[in-house]
Amino acid sequence: METKKNYQSDCLLCRLGQKEEEAEVVWENEEFIVIKDKYPRAPIHLLVFSKEHREKKETIAGQFPGFWDRLFAVCGKVIKETGLDQTGYKLVNNGAGYNHFEHEHLHILGGSKEEPRG
Repeated sequence: METKKNYQSDCLLCRLGQKEEEAEVVWENEEFIVIKDKYPRAPIHLLVFSKEHREKKETIAGQFPGFWDRLFAVCGKVIKETGLDQTGYKLVNNGAGYNHFEHEHLHILGGSKEEPRG
C-alpha cells in the first residue's frame, strides 16, 4: 500500500492504517479503516480512524472540511453492518488528556446488555 502524505512513523494508528502493524480489519475504504481494539472494553470494541494522520487539535478546530461527516458516515455504516443499530452501541471520542493517541479516532462499543465502559 502506498504511504499517505500525512503519515507519522512514530504514530501507532498511522502504522495500523498503512498495515505496517497487525490488526483485525473490520471495514475499510480509501480514506478510513475500522479495526478491532486490541484491548477491548466491551464485547465489541472497534476503532475508527483516518489512514492519514489527523491530529485531534486540528480536527476539532475544523481544519479538514467534511472530515467529521465522513467519519460519522463510516461509523453509521459499521454500526449497521455489525447489527449494533439493533442492540445498542456507544460512540466515544477521548481528548484533552483522556486520549492515548493524538491521531483522531472514535471508539464504537457494544455487544452487551449493559452499557459498555469507555
